[in-house]
Amino acid sequence: MEIKFSVIVPVCNVESYLEGCVESLVNQEKMKDQLEILLIDDGSVDNSGKLCDKMKEQFSQIRVFHKEHGGPSSARNVGIENARGEYILFVDSDDFIERCTCFKLSQVLKKYNHVDMVIFNGIKEQGSVQTSVKRIPAKSIQLSKDGRLFLKKRYQARNLNIEVWLYAYKREFLLKKGLRFQEGILHEDVEFMPRVLLECSEILEIPDFFYHYVVRENSISTQKNREKNIKDLTLVLKQQVQLAEQQEPELKKWMKNAVLNSYLNMIQDSRMYRRRYRGLLDKRFLLGKAATPWNRMRVVICLINVKWYCKMNDLYKKIRSGQ
Repeated sequence: MEIKFSVIVPVCNVESYLEGCVESLVNQEKMKDQLEILLIDDGSVDNSGKLCDKMKEQFSQIRVFHKEHGGPSSARNVGIENARGEYILFVDSDDFIERCTCFKLSQVLKKYNHVDMVIFNGIKEQGSVQTSVKRIPAKSIQLSKDGRLFLKKRYQARNLNIEVWLYAYKREFLLKKGLRFQEGILHEDVEFMPRVLLECSEILEIPDFFYHYVVRENSISTQKNREKNIKDLTLVLKQQVQLAEQQEPELKKWMKNAVLNSYLNMIQDSRMYRRRYRGLLDKRFLLGKAATPWNRMRVVICLINVKWYCKMNDLYKKIRSGQ
């Protein structure tokens, strides 16, 4: 039987969580013979690599690749190169997916087997609090036949999810378009997803909640060095501007506005008025990107005084949350 799905799991020093993740994969309902799991040991220094090999002996669906440490992008690229399934899923090693995920996707793809990507939803788990990963969850199946138009609409609605694990990708599409992750940077999802969506001919969105994103104090996303975080995101956003310049005027406008949103959010989240980060702030980057009156106002305040801008945003968030 042909492999329908390749699930790529970057593994690096996650021995405490890896088995829970893999359990959700090897126990996919009705899909055992149509599923392969690629565990990419990315230079782990704990027992994660040995655990991968142990699970490979236990479960026939698992394939293991050991490599020098290169980060999640490097590990995912190794997975793409070695995958054999019709569609590719990415799962982080400290998260998990619903056991019905692959079967339900396979049922949908019987009708929509021509699509380049399928988008689904996820649940963010932070302690006992669970929330939807998508800002505006889909209520029904929606087919988009133009990746650029899809991207523009999502930018306009501020509803673009850049988490790579919320998508299933047709392997042939990724290979044909030469789509790979940029290696050596943080925020690789931010760099990857717009590039991929621009190349899509057809995108399918379904309302199902499949992915469980578990927020942990020592997870990959919470271990980022703040200075490298700022430098890498700034680099990625400048690349996004270059990409935007290649698009038609309306898409370019909203791509740049989205870049501005990300940059302004970074300024607030990192409190870039602090002495240690001031040298990393480029106020010139704020200019010429606002597409809405709200963003134009945010830019003006930030240009005048970064600390005021951060405090204004804090107050705005409190008012919106009803505190």
